[in-house]
Amino acid sequence: MNEKDKVLDVLSTLATHRQRPVLCLYHDQVADEGLDEDCLIRVLELVPALAGCKQLSIMIDSPGGDIECAYRIVRAIRQHADDVEVLVPNWAKSAATFVCLSANRILIGPDGELGPLDPQTKDPSGRSRPVSALETFKGMEHLRNYSLETLDAIVLMLMRRGEMDIPYALEHAKSLFSGVVTPLYQQIDPHELGEFGRYLAVSEEYAVRVMKRWSYRQQDPDNLRRLVSRLVWDYPTHGFVIDLQEAQELGLNAVELDSESDVLCKQILNMVGGYIGIGLPDSKTAEVTACSETAKEEAKIYDGG
Repeated sequence: MNEKDKVLDVLSTLATHRQRPVLCLYHDQVADEGLDEDCLIRVLELVPALAGCKQLSIMIDSPGGDIECAYRIVRAIRQHADDVEVLVPNWAKSAATFVCLSANRILIGPDGELGPLDPQTKDPSGRSRPVSALETFKGMEHLRNYSLETLDAIVLMLMRRGEMDIPYALEHAKSLFSGVVTPLYQQIDPHELGEFGRYLAVSEEYAVRVMKRWSYRQQDPDNLRRLVSRLVWDYPTHGFVIDLQEAQELGLNAVELDSESDVLCKQILNMVGGYIGIGLPDSKTAEVTACSETAKEEAKIYDGG
């Protein structure tokens, strides 16, 4: 039995244990894989195997990826499955967290973690490693706070040492303040900053949409928007850990992943560096090895990808 067959065998065992098909979305961290157009094409090829299956488990281990590809993956899955659970044995960050938000239940293992809804974008400087839209905005927030603290410090110094009143100190602080802060702001490209803001806003809108449409239909829309806003804007870094307790405190439908499922998921994670496939109960498996032209056409993202 080759390595791929062994993975399928464990995936089928997991499906039998969960009593429903299991879609495995496991991405190779070394190869910088994620929820991108290639992943979308693979999923579109696999989805026909779910015909007639109203229940589905998604085992996900991914650093995230493109939020629009993730949305299309969710939409394709939901054309078949009414009841979707997501298994998170390790991590599901950014766009992978978005997939979790679309599920009726999130099952998080002892080592499992979600993360902020922080899309990764191409680095404007040309480096291959993607940059975090959230961390860029948090950098601006830090700069704003630093600017205000600097102005306060200059005004207080002039008031104490120069014995100036507040209006006079503010007037004389302008040149000193400008000399400190202006060089910092000159390094910021407003167009790039606007793009990062757009990516975060798109993530927020898609998350609200899938939760209202599928996974949190009974929830108050205003509460949903506040929850999603926290996931997009309130965490300091892309890698911030949202564990089971944190997810429950946020108001997500999150429960603990049972030990047997956790063990089977980690077997798969330890066998290969990445894998996309479907395991069906009772040793029936489905896997696609080629991408059809139809799926490629359907997978095109709106901005010409």
